[in-house]
Amino acid sequence: MKHLYRLFAMMIVASVVLAACGTAPVATQAPSVTEPSAAPVATEPAATAAPTTEKIELVYWSMWNEKENQAMAIQEAIKAFESANPNITIKVTWNGRQNQTLLRNAIASGTKVDFMDQDADQVAGGMVAAGQGYPLNDLITPDFEDIFVPSVLHMFDVDGKTYLVPYVYNTAQFFYSKDAFDKAGVTPPQTWDELLAACDKLNAVNINPIAVESDIQGYNAVYFTYLLARLKGPGWMRQAAYDKTGEMWKDPAVLQAAQMSMDLWTKGCIPDVSKGYKWPQAQETVAAGETAMELVGSWLPTELVKATGPDFKWGSFNFPEVSGGAGKSTDLMAFMLSYMILKDAPHPKESFEFIKFMLSEENQKGMVTAGLVGVPRKGVAWPANIADSQTAAETATVVFGEGDGLQGADAELWVKVIRDPFNDMFVGKLTPEQFVEKLVADTATYWKGK
Repeated sequence: MKHLYRLFAMMIVASVVLAACGTAPVATQAPSVTEPSAAPVATEPAATAAPTTEKIELVYWSMWNEKENQAMAIQEAIKAFESANPNITIKVTWNGRQNQTLLRNAIASGTKVDFMDQDADQVAGGMVAAGQGYPLNDLITPDFEDIFVPSVLHMFDVDGKTYLVPYVYNTAQFFYSKDAFDKAGVTPPQTWDELLAACDKLNAVNINPIAVESDIQGYNAVYFTYLLARLKGPGWMRQAAYDKTGEMWKDPAVLQAAQMSMDLWTKGCIPDVSKGYKWPQAQETVAAGETAMELVGSWLPTELVKATGPDFKWGSFNFPEVSGGAGKSTDLMAFMLSYMILKDAPHPKESFEFIKFMLSEENQKGMVTAGLVGVPRKGVAWPANIADSQTAAETATVVFGEGDGLQGADAELWVKVIRDPFNDMFVGKLTPEQFVEKLVADTATYWKGK
């Protein structure tokens, strides 16, 4: 089964060229499990639109494939919604991960679509940035806003306008084998120094500390994003990227973050063999018990369920704090899957009623049961193997997207100027000093071309 992240990574450059605003390369959802759990049938009454006898067909384009577990949960919700709203039917096109690209092309040829779903970073950096979203401010009530865990509903607002509604929540954390940590006498590190010490203890019992896929740039750039967020605070990296002179990158913290990421190699946290790994080689070593942990999204335990079996003991912990840094360990990177109503949707209000229905407690439980994923609604238990991730989501002080929000704000800038050059450095093609020099020069060049 081909990995979603890899698909997104391959799509990003093409999307930037075609649409002048890229789609996110981040995988935000695990593939479906071979044996789907039956999603509970949605029983919570639909919040209906204004009564009408008019027959309405809502056109919905989705990132899921029809037989995936998550799609099955959505189909159950659709049946319940249509039953509660007999004048409304929903026509779904199951496009898979190329949904946004296909939708752009369809809209350009005159196709009318009411709403769609996709990775929020993708949509924010793609169709929202292109002006294709319908602002939801007048539709969002205080009661609806209150159902979400902290900081997620407005993550991708533009000029005070909300275009996206999240329905799946993935955290970016270290996911680890509890058995490996127990064998080495390691507890989840709270600081960077404790992480390096944990690496020594794991190596002492012949367990590789950290898994790295050298060919997944977005995974590896999470290190740089988190290190800068811990050193300078969330939002600083985005400010540096928007300094049109490039001079902000000369801040000593940038070189420090680059050097600290390379310390993971030189201090034995990442085995040298990882530089040759291609997805999914590294994560499979975690499943096999050869490696203790990986910095990745909370889709990992579900993605590896075939390899680990159901009894594998997963834990997760937030990216550690850095001594003297401005950021907190509770500042959390998250990858949302979200709905967006199209600006020219024939039926925006009815579309929003369905989106609200998808966020009902019953349907959020259905998504958890079928897809083994986290969700943004309060009070809905996440799967047991990512219970630590739910705690992280519920206690987050700040929540930010890929690249400190850059992927959703300016995908081309993030990918070409920051993400890919960082990965070149991370796998040894550049020194930290060369990487910083490149950041300064390429940022200035990028803005001169705008």
